[in-house]
Amino acid sequence: MVKVRPVRGMRDILPEEMIQRQKVLDTLREVFETFGFLPLETPALERWELLSAKGAGGPEVLEETYRFKDRAGRPVGLRYDLTVPLARVVASNPTLPLPFKRYQISRVWRYGDVAKGRLREFWQADVDVVGSVSMLADAEVLACAITAFKRLGFKDFTVRLNHRKILSALIRYSGVEESKILDAYRAIDKLDKVGLTGVEKELLMRGVSTESAKKILDLIGLSGKADSVLAEAEDLLSEDAEGIEGIEDLRNLIMYLKDLVAEPKLKVDLSLARGLDYYTGPIFEFSGAENIGSLAGGGRYDKLIGLISGRDVPATGISLGVERIIEVMREKGMLAVEKSKVKVFVAKTSDEVIGATLNLVAMLREKGIPAEFDLRERSLKKQLEYADSREIDYVLIVGKRELERNSVKLRDMRNRVEKDVRIDDLTSILENLF
Repeated sequence: MVKVRPVRGMRDILPEEMIQRQKVLDTLREVFETFGFLPLETPALERWELLSAKGAGGPEVLEETYRFKDRAGRPVGLRYDLTVPLARVVASNPTLPLPFKRYQISRVWRYGDVAKGRLREFWQADVDVVGSVSMLADAEVLACAITAFKRLGFKDFTVRLNHRKILSALIRYSGVEESKILDAYRAIDKLDKVGLTGVEKELLMRGVSTESAKKILDLIGLSGKADSVLAEAEDLLSEDAEGIEGIEDLRNLIMYLKDLVAEPKLKVDLSLARGLDYYTGPIFEFSGAENIGSLAGGGRYDKLIGLISGRDVPATGISLGVERIIEVMREKGMLAVEKSKVKVFVAKTSDEVIGATLNLVAMLREKGIPAEFDLRERSLKKQLEYADSREIDYVLIVGKRELERNSVKLRDMRNRVEKDVRIDDLTSILENLF
């Protein structure tokens, strides 16, 4: 017998949950478009040479990438994020007007450990600005994400900020050679999973000395209000031009963001690393749920498009983790349960009135009122039970005697109240009820 369960790490989304999901995605689209972002779709499959390009995802992401050969023997893979495909789109369309503001809400795949809030097939909602080096672009994507979370009903969330140039400077300050900085990023990025002791082991395993590893752990412990953390970092890194540049970037980003969003809850966290290799500037994560990881994350990636096209184009963006967002919203009771989008069920009392029943359904649908009728030719009692099980609020009962008076019965399924209404008045009556 064929196994009927989905592949591990993937799942079916049944209608009740799908209705909730669509509402979340509709809210995100509405916010993204309010900010002027344009929709984009890219293929699920990409050439392996793109996904594995040096400076793209990095070795740890590639280990989790679904990779195979197509029937022509070409190596391909399922996309592991939406940023690398965006870089390809920009590289292959050099006439795109800049800045190019795009959003994409799509599935991605990673063959990682399956856990709460972590699947192997999952949805991301990304907004990116391509073509601007200004921190205004970073502030714009953050403001858009903050607005989206607020519109969804989130109140208690924090935006953690860091900068790859600051982190690089801190690692250099700790005595780590330039060639090992990327390895140090990857080790620090595991902090939430393995803790300080685990990060120290990772650093040592990657060739960082014991003294440097301990110094790194002390320095990345700096976290808190932006002004105080950046001032302390500035004192430490006063002789590192790149580090000072990163500090100034964050100060400008925070200044712009406070003008775009009322009282954003911000925290500069020098332990924030973001594991992907392509980040070059500010990096950010949204946190607000225990035991489920970040709800969104992103940063600036000024070199990624150039790796593909040979022409550097600055870019920044953020990805919202749709699965985690929905899981948190469900746990907090932020999602209304809705079993059907249908507003009216049209029931018939006998086969004699089937034509009139279908005509009535067609009329309602023409007026934009979601309507359904029985497809199994059941008794009136069974039809009403079905409508009740679907939590459809109103049922129109079509009977021979009522039709002779050009009317039908309108039943309120919540209050169990029934009344005759003229068919000519039906549309306006129903629209007032909704």
